[in-house]
Amino acid sequence: MIYNPYDYYFNKAKQEWYKARSAFKLEEMQNKFKLIDKNTKIILDIGCAPWSWMQYSYTLLHRFNVQNFKIVWFDILESIVNLPNVHTYIQDVTDLEKVDKILESNGILPWSVDFIQSDMAPNTVGNKSVDAIRSIWLLEETLWIYQKYLKKNWKFAIKIFMWPWFDEFVATLKEEFGWKNIKIFKPKASRSISKETYILKVS
Repeated sequence: MIYNPYDYYFNKAKQEWYKARSAFKLEEMQNKFKLIDKNTKIILDIGCAPWSWMQYSYTLLHRFNVQNFKIVWFDILESIVNLPNVHTYIQDVTDLEKVDKILESNGILPWSVDFIQSDMAPNTVGNKSVDAIRSIWLLEETLWIYQKYLKKNWKFAIKIFMWPWFDEFVATLKEEFGWKNIKIFKPKASRSISKETYILKVS
């Protein structure tokens, strides 16, 4: 299969004013698993740039007419976004102390977050094995955020690159959040040649 960077989802993102095609990955997950609903008040977005997931979530919250919601995002890249109720931070999410302080300053307490979304990826080097190992390491280093801040019986969506340690990491999440609650899903909007897939906590 010939790689085409300007495929259907690329063009669709341009037409609908999304920053990237990844918005449609979250849309597929939302349509199938109902990750966000009218009771979603607080969303953490980890590794947000180029913030197409935030765009989609923000639109969805307005569609559900959610009042006084809050989206807090972290990324090591700077993004300038001026939207009500959206708080952006240039921050390495593996730094527990600094992330804790930022969340506390936004009035976000432990076990108060309704949904965590993460399309985060490590700085890739083009070697799929190395990139996958870095992906899993990054998720392991940020797992504490899900353990500490996500409400019981609420949801998350995490990107991960497939590799032999994938099953072990999924098993860890199932032990932590419940075997029936963890789902694996690869959206159609993901490129077929990509090793990426998504781990979801659906309830």
